[in-house]
Amino acid sequence: MSTTELKERAKLRADLKDLLNDFSENSTAHGPPKIVQRKFILAKLFWSCLFITGICFFGYFSYKLTVKYMNYETTTDIELTFDVLKFPAVSFCNHNQFRLDRIPQDLRSLTEDFIMSDRFEMFGGEDYFYDYFMSNPTDSPLYIPWWLETTQSVSSSPEYSTSVTEGNQQTTQVTGEDRRRRKRFIAELDDNSIAVMKDMEGFYLMPNLTSKAEDITWFSETGSPSSGSSILLNVTEYVASYTSDSMLRGMGHDIEEMLQGCTFQGRTCGPEDFYQFYDRKYGNCYTFNSGMDQQVAKVTSPGAPFGLSLTLFINQPMYVPALSKQSGVRVLLHRQGEVPLVAEEGFNAPPGMESAIAVRYIEISRMPGEKYSNCTKQSLSEGSFHEFYPGNYTQQACLKTCLQKGIIKECGCANALYRSPPDVEICNVDKVTCLEEVEENLLESDVCLGSCPIQCWESQYQHSISTSQWPSNNYEPYLEQTLKTRGKALKKMLEASDRDGLREEFVKLEIYFDNLNFYRYKERPSMTFEDLIGNIGGHLGLWIGMSVISFVEVFELIVSLFAVCAKALSASKQNKVEQMKQFC
Repeated sequence: MSTTELKERAKLRADLKDLLNDFSENSTAHGPPKIVQRKFILAKLFWSCLFITGICFFGYFSYKLTVKYMNYETTTDIELTFDVLKFPAVSFCNHNQFRLDRIPQDLRSLTEDFIMSDRFEMFGGEDYFYDYFMSNPTDSPLYIPWWLETTQSVSSSPEYSTSVTEGNQQTTQVTGEDRRRRKRFIAELDDNSIAVMKDMEGFYLMPNLTSKAEDITWFSETGSPSSGSSILLNVTEYVASYTSDSMLRGMGHDIEEMLQGCTFQGRTCGPEDFYQFYDRKYGNCYTFNSGMDQQVAKVTSPGAPFGLSLTLFINQPMYVPALSKQSGVRVLLHRQGEVPLVAEEGFNAPPGMESAIAVRYIEISRMPGEKYSNCTKQSLSEGSFHEFYPGNYTQQACLKTCLQKGIIKECGCANALYRSPPDVEICNVDKVTCLEEVEENLLESDVCLGSCPIQCWESQYQHSISTSQWPSNNYEPYLEQTLKTRGKALKKMLEASDRDGLREEFVKLEIYFDNLNFYRYKERPSMTFEDLIGNIGGHLGLWIGMSVISFVEVFELIVSLFAVCAKALSASKQNKVEQMKQFC
């Protein structure tokens, strides 16, 4: 090696040492200056060990932060908000599915052992009803004379004018000053909600009102009575298009008989304000404020005077012995556009009591995407799910659809407790084993749970219930006399009753918002990418004393090192070229 090369290497080492010393002495990082400036070896070792330890801790906490970020955990924020609220859809059903006087005589003679058996309880006796009416169609309520003897009568009052349009769709119009008053309590639906309500048209039916208007006047304790309107579906069309569900509806309790008092925000309401649907367990059910008329009632003040008051006649003498083990009504508060799952999500209201139901509205918003909650943003039900449960998507309805599809596929029939397509027959008692096995396999495998994600946004109507005796001892005689003047059928029932009181025949409901404050629960990422960078920067400053400026200094050092090396390499090549020229 020549003397020139030795000089070049010595100069390169000196330049590199100067750069490193300059960086160490002037760096904004806390460790390197301490190491360079200390004169004793022991002090240099101490600061070197401390600096290396800081780097290790920084690496450890940076790893933990990165893992937490990659887990995509969420945090729930709770916001208390005050606003005008939409009144919930209120659905109710009598605990007695079939009226005793509307089922065939042969059906009434079912043996006690069969009624009490597990199989009858599982299917609600519906397999027997289906098979019976298919083989004995003349015993169906469709052929009972009271269906044919009823005449259509439509009446109006100063408050309401009712008309019947094509397809038996009923519209209620309010005129004059009352229209302006009512507007304050009505919330118009947006386009998406209107689409949902149109989708629900196949689920809800207008109630089949059969009484003449002059036969019954709807009783209201707080408002003036208003004449009830009645609509009779065309008997020919009804018979031509009947299904098994239609026959079962004919055996259930009518809204005209059940609804003996109704006021909403101090105004009288009647059967025309309710939509009917059929529940496999409870039979005929009715919904107030369903939104099917594309309008939803809203509440501007809390308290019972601004809520819904219902007086319901349950008619216990018409309960089927051994089949109806409970008396009262099943109630569900739910969002408009959802299929009411009364059996799963409802609550019981007993007779002889006033149930004061204080409602609290909440909203829940979840993080979308598989990284967080794997929830679904779909609002309308889709695909085969739509065939079973129209309207808004809910996880519970999706799970039922999944189970029903599995049963239909494996057993060739449908579970009577779930909704099913009209062209699929209901499983009879011979298919119980298949039904149980399919449901057990689907539930154990989590197939349905995996295919039915929870919705990303949902609203809930939570409630608390307090009860008191109703009617009171002194009010009961007055109520009895008042009810006897409200309708011939009810008067006959009350006069024929051999019981001392009315309490076991009536259910009183008061449904209202206890306040207009509502909670909004909103999920957000526990750590965003910005949070990750900030937290790593915090640990970097804590353990090493570095900042963004420090990283710029490191970058400058690296560039300077490359520049010095490149300069030395270029000078070495130049010297070699000159030496070659001298040699030549």
